[in-house]
Amino acid sequence: AQAHEKNAKERLRRFENVSKKGTDKSIQEKIKRRSVSVFEPRPEYNHATNALCVIGRRELTQSLFLDRRSFLSSYDYRSDLEGELLLPMIRALSPVCGGINLEYYFSRVDNQKLGSGSKLPHNVIGLIGVSNGVEGDLRTGLPSQMVEIHDPIRMCMIVEHYPDVVLSCLQKDTNVMEWYKNEWMHLLVIHPESKRVFRLNTCRFEEHEFEILPIANKPDIPNGIEWTELSGNINPFTF
Repeated sequence: AQAHEKNAKERLRRFENVSKKGTDKSIQEKIKRRSVSVFEPRPEYNHATNALCVIGRRELTQSLFLDRRSFLSSYDYRSDLEGELLLPMIRALSPVCGGINLEYYFSRVDNQKLGSGSKLPHNVIGLIGVSNGVEGDLRTGLPSQMVEIHDPIRMCMIVEHYPDVVLSCLQKDTNVMEWYKNEWMHLLVIHPESKRVFRLNTCRFEEHEFEILPIANKPDIPNGIEWTELSGNINPFTF
């Protein structure tokens, strides 16, 4: 229950018309009321801003503020050295996380053609889709209200394991490999011992070097709760 309240408070800062004052429980109630409001065009941003999926021990992300942009799948490579459990995880997560990411990606890149435009004139058609007003064609993708804060980037899958084990898993399922081979998603592997990072390039892993850039004039914020309290009603996506 406490985690639920804190999660609601962290989401609150994305809603400009909801007061950030009050107890965690009262804030959670505001978010719940907003989610079922028939006149609210932005009841929730759902998976907007999704960018990562991390498969590994939670120590990898314990000290990071990921701003709700990452899917987190707990996995300990030490109990699965051959990758027998890793393959079904990647097999399940790739189409799910990748599908969500691409749905937001294309809806954000061209909302009129690949999304569904504004939800305000939408009519529900047979519980299978929506149309705009009296127009007959079903609209695809997501409405503009769900993607307006989303950065159109491809999902990055991060796995903590040995590169050769991860590659062996991918070679056992060509359908999963297609996601990464065709760059619908990016795949990075963190070597659990050396901490070196490898990126899948076509069908093999190559060591990846990151360019570390300094972030000027940014406060040291450990989590979204403190950022909410410090930022007031400032929209974080304008920074």
